[in-house]
Amino acid sequence: MFSWLEYEIRGMSATDYMVLFGILSAALLALLYYSFNTFRRFRFMAGTATSKIRSAAQGHVELKGLGELMQDDSICSPFSGSRCVWYHCTIDKKKSSGKRTTWTSISDQCSSHLFRLVDDTGECIVDPDHAKVIPETDRTWYGNGADRTAPPAKTGLISMGVGKYRFRERLIRPATSIYAMGWYRTVYNNPSDEFLTGRVEDLVKQWKLQPKRYLQDFDFDQNGKIQQGEWKAIRAAARRQVLAEMSRQKTEHHVLSKPRGKRQPFILSAIGEDALVAQKKLKVCASLATAMVIFSGLMFMFSVRAPFLI
Repeated sequence: MFSWLEYEIRGMSATDYMVLFGILSAALLALLYYSFNTFRRFRFMAGTATSKIRSAAQGHVELKGLGELMQDDSICSPFSGSRCVWYHCTIDKKKSSGKRTTWTSISDQCSSHLFRLVDDTGECIVDPDHAKVIPETDRTWYGNGADRTAPPAKTGLISMGVGKYRFRERLIRPATSIYAMGWYRTVYNNPSDEFLTGRVEDLVKQWKLQPKRYLQDFDFDQNGKIQQGEWKAIRAAARRQVLAEMSRQKTEHHVLSKPRGKRQPFILSAIGEDALVAQKKLKVCASLATAMVIFSGLMFMFSVRAPFLI
């Protein structure tokens, strides 16, 4: 049945045979590695419970909510000018050499702006740097000039791949439902020593304006004058009062960012968890099926012409 293929394999030069055998072996290992990593990721996602922002534990978590801009912030795509919470815009230039055509990147703009993830219990600040982002919108178009501020209509030659430049715009718009997995931590507004010292001195100055009301209790020797040691006690009392006031006013911010461990995924997806897991399962099945085909090919080559006998 495969006599023609057996004939071709036997007729190959030793160098061509070894190169082909090596390429197929490398492809097999790459597919197995990709399948393992993808399987580990979707198993990790499927096995991680979704947390609410207000009650999420510190560390690696899974969250779901709406993407919103930071207060008084505005993020717009550099291509279309669309309002968004995240964008990734690229420009590639076509280069032809004989019959071979390649694309070279000449511009790559990826948003690093912070944005908010909001659920029914609270909000979390998202730092998208180093995240694997699955966008809501992914558009590609072509043109003959590198200056592009808005995508053209989806009809005509420009949208069919005719042009020296290729543009790609990927967006997540405000109010989009986002599935997020990353490192969650709570950050408090802790004052600097300089700021704290200034607040203490301001309070002591206020006390000096009404010494009978605030300083009389610190005149330990009852001589009507505040001595050096007594000023230390006054400043210590003022410091305790300032710290108590700041403790009552303390605000906290929840932040989601890149995990500390390399094997922990950092995902921001406009596609829901179920659909995302289903996509990864499909990729694993396709990769394993391709790996099986390549493995069968290698075994056939080995049976026809073993590499170590060459």
